[in-house]
Amino acid sequence: MNIDLHKIPVREVIAGYKDSAEEGVVAYGGKLDIRPKYQREFVYTGKQRDAVFRKLPDVTQARQSH
Repeated sequence: MNIDLHKIPVREVIAGYKDSAEEGVVAYGGKLDIRPKYQREFVYTGKQRDAVFRKLPDVTQARQSH
């Protein structure tokens, strides 16, 4: 399987964002399942949540260097 990098603006990813509670959450015109139906929701502590946000710049920089 090949995985290709596609640069997609955030405004396109959030286009069509729809939170249907128990039915799931979708975006990107229905092409992206953010939270599929029946998926458990993760509850992070404040410290865990902050760690996720601190990691985002590292991921972004790594992608830009490729």
